[in-house]
Amino acid sequence: MAPAGSAEKRACRQNKPDATVAHVEIGRITGAHGLAGAVRVRTSDPDSQTLNAVARVFIRDGATEREYKLRDTTRLNRTTTRVTLDGVDDPDVAQAMRGAIVLVAPSDLPAVNPGEFYYFQAVGCEVITTAGHRVGLVEDVFSNGANDILVVRDEGAEVLVPVIEDVVKAMDLDRRVVIVVAVPGLLD
Repeated sequence: MAPAGSAEKRACRQNKPDATVAHVEIGRITGAHGLAGAVRVRTSDPDSQTLNAVARVFIRDGATEREYKLRDTTRLNRTTTRVTLDGVDDPDVAQAMRGAIVLVAPSDLPAVNPGEFYYFQAVGCEVITTAGHRVGLVEDVFSNGANDILVVRDEGAEVLVPVIEDVVKAMDLDRRVVIVVAVPGLLD
């Protein structure tokens, strides 16, 4: 099981621990780009293609959140995308948005392939062993470069579960359950 290609990996851990999140954080505005009011967005997942796949984003600046239609996106480099937002035509307005969080609605995210998931979907799932023992709840998900890792906590104890076929046997996101094999060293 691997995350979706642009799973909004790192940022989504900040959302509520269930699959009914209102918005998923995908990056931050780092400043204005050019004289037409475009903004530079640094995505949380450098491999993310989400900005190319959605028609709208939500910009959160402090306690204020506003929806914008995307007019255009251009990849500037591996981590930064130039984004033109409907209604933002002034470079001073774009620069004032620096530091704001860029979010998308989960329903707008591209569909995942079988065996893939968005990180925010796993947060809050109960993890149990194939023998029926409770390990805890998924509180976070991250990538170590080789595979994804579920951070599972229960009463102060933390278990790092690698998302690989030898360990994760089932992930039922609808039922909010992950079934794992207690391989040697996993729960020790």
